[in-house]
Amino acid sequence: MPELSTDNRKRPRQHTETANGARPRRGGRLTEARRQEIVSLVAPLFIEHGYEAVTIDDIVERIGGSKRTLYDRFGGKAGLFEMVIKEYCASVQRDLFTGIDKLGSVEKQLIAIGTHFLNLILHPRILEQHRLMVSMGRNFPSVAQMFFQAGPQTAYNLVANWIRQQQAAGKLHEGDADVQAELFLDMLTAKHQLALLTSSFDSTSPKEVAKTVKAAARLFLYGAAGTDRART
Repeated sequence: MPELSTDNRKRPRQHTETANGARPRRGGRLTEARRQEIVSLVAPLFIEHGYEAVTIDDIVERIGGSKRTLYDRFGGKAGLFEMVIKEYCASVQRDLFTGIDKLGSVEKQLIAIGTHFLNLILHPRILEQHRLMVSMGRNFPSVAQMFFQAGPQTAYNLVANWIRQQQAAGKLHEGDADVQAELFLDMLTAKHQLALLTSSFDSTSPKEVAKTVKAAARLFLYGAAGTDRART
């Protein structure tokens, strides 16, 4: 299967050079502000046109500089694309627990986590990135794997760690925190994300998000029976 190419020829072309084979990055220190600026400039190119269709010339025209600088500092097109994907995924990691009241009840914390998560992944920018990853998955499996590890898997891990903390404090029953985190987050994404990805509707309302998160949190904590005891 093909890998990410740093080929700078005009679109469309079949590429052979891999992301792992990209040239080493040299030069002065890249400031965080400039890195963020480059991501914001380059990301729309990949999302709107797809990885293969974007050329080195397109990128240089968008961010300035030279082809040599692009290869030396970022590892070419492949390196920039990887930076865009990791930055988008990092935004979910940074914001998932923002504003969570650690002194609040487990249910309130879980609802806050779920609300943050769902609002983040339903952002148009993240949805477009998700569409791009799905379209690239077959031809570029290493990229899809990187996206999954940096995005969904990291979110699972963060929530699993929170569950372990609640278990250690005696606020949740013992169990497989990794599986529980996957189940909780997957309950949130099923309806809203799939509908938006398939353009079944254009947007979802805060009211619908709140309804889904509250239902998922209560089902996660109390079960379908509504109590801690299973019905016989």
